[in-house]
Amino acid sequence: MEIALAILCLCLLVAFIVVLTRHIGYKKQIRNISQEVHKLTHDQYSQPIKTNYFTKDMTELVNSMNEHIKLEKELTVSYYNDKKELSNIISGISHDFRTPLTASLGYLQLLKKNGQFTKEQSEYLDIITDKNIYLKELADDFFEISKKNDDELKLDKLDLSNLLTELTLQQYSWIESASIKANIYIENGINVISDAHSLKRIIDNLFSNCRKYVKSSISVSLKKTEDKAVITISNDIDYDNQIDVDKIFLPFYRGASRSKEGSGLGLYICKALCDKLGAEISAKSSNDTITFTLKV
Repeated sequence: MEIALAILCLCLLVAFIVVLTRHIGYKKQIRNISQEVHKLTHDQYSQPIKTNYFTKDMTELVNSMNEHIKLEKELTVSYYNDKKELSNIISGISHDFRTPLTASLGYLQLLKKNGQFTKEQSEYLDIITDKNIYLKELADDFFEISKKNDDELKLDKLDLSNLLTELTLQQYSWIESASIKANIYIENGINVISDAHSLKRIIDNLFSNCRKYVKSSISVSLKKTEDKAVITISNDIDYDNQIDVDKIFLPFYRGASRSKEGSGLGLYICKALCDKLGAEISAKSSNDTITFTLKV
């Protein structure tokens, strides 16, 4: 009786050790699988998940996960290939649009300068010119969107004071013709490390938005605050053209007024380029004035 009881206890002990060993092994294997999945999610890691326990359930689990991961990678590759192809198509179409539009704008300017027109004909010519400018801006926007994730940044030391001064002076003609009051304050000698093309496009788009919606005054400033260069561009707006600043950087948002031509993509591009540069852009609306702050 005692021998039988001892044998039973020994068998139970062996069974317990086997179950405990298998339990520990399963926990270790699950931990290893979790680590492998983490690597696949966060790193450029392409090894299949492996198992040291060749039980039916564990093998089926690992095989199912590897099949799923393989399918996910194939779909991801297909997605990025399709995205790149679409980007190239949009880029090509935008380029094909921009080339003749640029030429036609040049010819229109020559006509306005050298032609003899009646007052009515001059008005029609101004309308045609404005429509061509709008179409070119639209083509530029689509081109910028198509390339925003593809182009590599070229970071260089830039004299931001000179760049903002140059871009502000380019606004002189429309500011003067519309009798807009301008208040400009640009500190000298402010340099930043950034991509010149992206930064220029951001500022150009802010001025373009200002030109569409300004009522009577515009303010431009550049200051150095701690470790950031801060550009502020603001303008007053009509009372009936209230702006929702929470939506202002969304694509195709154009405020309450629909009378102003525009694609609604300019500020969206500003935000996208700022994110790419690691810069910050924000908007604030107060007392019928919209203010954009760019920190580089």
